[in-house]
Amino acid sequence: MHGSCRELTNLLNGGAANVPIEVVVDIDRPGRSAASSLLLEGVTPDGDSALHIVAAYGYQMKARAVYDKAPHLLGARNSGGRTPLHCAARAGHAPMAALLIELARGEEVAGEDGRVETLVRMQNELGETALHEAIRAGHMLTVAELMTADPFLARVPENGTSPLFLAVSLRHEEIARELYERDKKLSYSGPDGQNALHAAVLRSRGT
Repeated sequence: MHGSCRELTNLLNGGAANVPIEVVVDIDRPGRSAASSLLLEGVTPDGDSALHIVAAYGYQMKARAVYDKAPHLLGARNSGGRTPLHCAARAGHAPMAALLIELARGEEVAGEDGRVETLVRMQNELGETALHEAIRAGHMLTVAELMTADPFLARVPENGTSPLFLAVSLRHEEIARELYERDKKLSYSGPDGQNALHAAVLRSRGT
């Protein structure tokens, strides 16, 4: 993949991160391998790797190129504990989420058993998985991708704010139904000893 890595370099040096970027990894050019490797090991002030960035923007081809060069970034965490999958889910990029899961599945074929489950169940500093991110943003397609990858994902975490509690509290009824239909033994837990039923009652009262 060819192009200019000026925007990504700017991000890695602490520049503005709120503009579209064109990430370019010149992995096919002679003499570029060392420079590309150094770039891929860099992070933004928020701890985002190159894979976090392209995942957030939904750049699938670039994500695959970054992964091919630095596969360990698939499970890398930023300063908030988010993985590239969290970033893709948060932005509502269902195809990107599917790609990252596909890459993890490829590692399973290569001998790393349970890689998909490990990836989708990774939690950020708030104890939330990528499913929480997708629910908070109201992205049904991303929710479906994640639940297809791990039908029991709505049971994570065992304590704290469950995906169902979050969906109910945010009034995402369609997502809440989807979660329940996929796993009727999902977690109902919420913060401070509450559960999804408490959330439903509070919402019905308009509080």
